[in-house]
Amino acid sequence: MSEIARPGASVAPAQQVSLHATTVPRSFVAVAYHDVHPGDVFSYGSLGRSATMYHVSERVFRSQLDVIQAAGVSSLGEAALRACLDGAGTRDGPGCVLTFDDGWRGAVECAAPILAERGITAFFFVVSGFIGRRFFADQEGLRRLDPSLFTIGSHGVTHRMLSSLASQEIFAELSDSRRRLEDLLGRAVRCLSIPGGAVDRRVLEIAGAVGYDCVFTSTLGINPTALGRRGIARIGAKRSTDPATLRRWLAGDLRRERARAALLAVPKRLLGMRRYLKLRRALLAESVGHEQFFEP
Repeated sequence: MSEIARPGASVAPAQQVSLHATTVPRSFVAVAYHDVHPGDVFSYGSLGRSATMYHVSERVFRSQLDVIQAAGVSSLGEAALRACLDGAGTRDGPGCVLTFDDGWRGAVECAAPILAERGITAFFFVVSGFIGRRFFADQEGLRRLDPSLFTIGSHGVTHRMLSSLASQEIFAELSDSRRRLEDLLGRAVRCLSIPGGAVDRRVLEIAGAVGYDCVFTSTLGINPTALGRRGIARIGAKRSTDPATLRRWLAGDLRRERARAALLAVPKRLLGMRRYLKLRRALLAESVGHEQFFEP
């Protein structure tokens, strides 16, 4: 695999090689984060665990990037991702795509500089209605993200579960978010991450009509999936994701996670995403006394 060393960079040995893909792999694993915070402990006030489950400390994040680099897996930016999904990959062995959902401040102000140091590409999916709110990135922070490394996409306006909405509400969520982000950035926004993974055929059809041509989901899998650009699979990284687990994912082994997802699919299907998320909050003792940013 061809990789690029950053000339003159005075960094630790594990950081001396850029992970930015110079050739396109035939497949990739997409690893999803939400926030990266300084220090091992960070207070999110009255936010519950369900809202911060995919948040990791800067120390854990750096160590997970070390694992990715040691595995010799290169990161894919938007152009390489599209080429891989369109069947133009030429290199054996999987690549890696890193994503950050919601637009948390730490993802923009903490994770992005760490990624830039290493030349690693990533996708940041922003809830347009959360821009500038407590814990979330502001407009200037989003504008500062280097477009040669980082792709900004939509995560809706309000983070509502799209598949539970009326068609006109889905259209408004996706079109209004895209329009605000494009006005803010001055460039096209064509990538979408589905809030809560609440996607169905209707959501995909409306997303395409609005102008999105790459749709990231919460479905587990190795990409390309059968849906190609319309169904980019991901797996969520947590503070508890250890090096052995991450190496297994990078090698394309998601068997344990698929088994767990199959079990959880039953109550999700029976209850629907809105009722399922409300039940999960109740089981996590978050129904009372916790701030809810993410309305199911």
